[in-house]
Amino acid sequence: MTFPSVESARFDAAARTGTPVLRLPSVNLLSPATLEGLAVRRVRRRLFAAGLVAVVFVGGGWLVQSARLSSAHHRLATEQAATAPLNAELDKLAPVARFYAQLDTRKNAASAAMAAEVLFSSALSDFARRTPAGLNITNLSVTLTPSVVTSVAPPVSPLTRAGITAGPGGVVPQTATPPAAGGTQSGAVTCNRPDPFHPAAIIGCITLSGTAPSRAVVGELVNNLKASQMYADPFVTTTTVAGTNGVTLIQFNGSVGLTGAAVSGRYTDLSWLADPKVLAAAEAMVAAGDTVSNRLAKQVAALEALAKAQAAAADRAKAAADQAAQQAAEQAAAQQLRDAAAAAVAAANAAAANQANNTGKGK
Repeated sequence: MTFPSVESARFDAAARTGTPVLRLPSVNLLSPATLEGLAVRRVRRRLFAAGLVAVVFVGGGWLVQSARLSSAHHRLATEQAATAPLNAELDKLAPVARFYAQLDTRKNAASAAMAAEVLFSSALSDFARRTPAGLNITNLSVTLTPSVVTSVAPPVSPLTRAGITAGPGGVVPQTATPPAAGGTQSGAVTCNRPDPFHPAAIIGCITLSGTAPSRAVVGELVNNLKASQMYADPFVTTTTVAGTNGVTLIQFNGSVGLTGAAVSGRYTDLSWLADPKVLAAAEAMVAAGDTVSNRLAKQVAALEALAKAQAAAADRAKAAADQAAQQAAEQAAAQQLRDAAAAAVAAANAAAANQANNTGKGK
């Protein structure tokens, strides 16, 4: 409990009575030096408390950082201890790395050396199949330059053309569209052409001579070669009639261009070395026409056919709706005509009845 001081009681009495009260002078017995000493001691206590708090914070931070540093040194020592065994393992695997590096080098060398590989066996087999009966080839030569082959028809791997890749599990489907084979340097090879102003792109020239029973057979050979993808611009330069013992023979000379379809491209991607069956499968797919380009063309054709079918269905639906609307309109018009006719008949009957009534009344 607190009690009011004498001075506060006097001030309250003065306020109630309105009579002024005299104040007694007060004297502070403490010297200024003592008061300053007390103030200094209070400041020192505050500074000491603040310093103690700072020391606690700094000490705690130092302990935490020391623990982290010690943990980091421990982890570093552990990793350094594991480095030596790992380096030893790497040293053991160094021959394997050198082997793969040498293998890549050899793959690149083989790809560069065999980039212009042409499958003459396939070309000659196709040529033999297209040779008409009775026609004999007596001389055949091929002019081919590797640099021209790679520039006119950049090699494309059969795996890329078939849309597959050789993976660890064998044949893996490939979704990327393969690059188109064939160049635009149509005049890079010197060869007799039927149209020198619009020559086809060829990689080499085959010159040939032979005999045939007639010029029609020679013309059949030319048409057969035109139908092949491996040949372009077949041209017969000369034909001469010859023969003995009453047998007529046609001696002819000519040439035909060899196209980029004869380039194998199998050394472009050597990933099939681990499983040669993958290359055989890709070549079979290409021979059968099952290539990425053909599959995309079939998909496009299917989508176009679907779009046409949908458009035709929409047109039929629209025509049916128009026909139904026309029939409804015709039925409505017919009903209106029937209603009008019925109304006219009713009006006529009413008029007749009215006239009959008027006639009866007149009588």
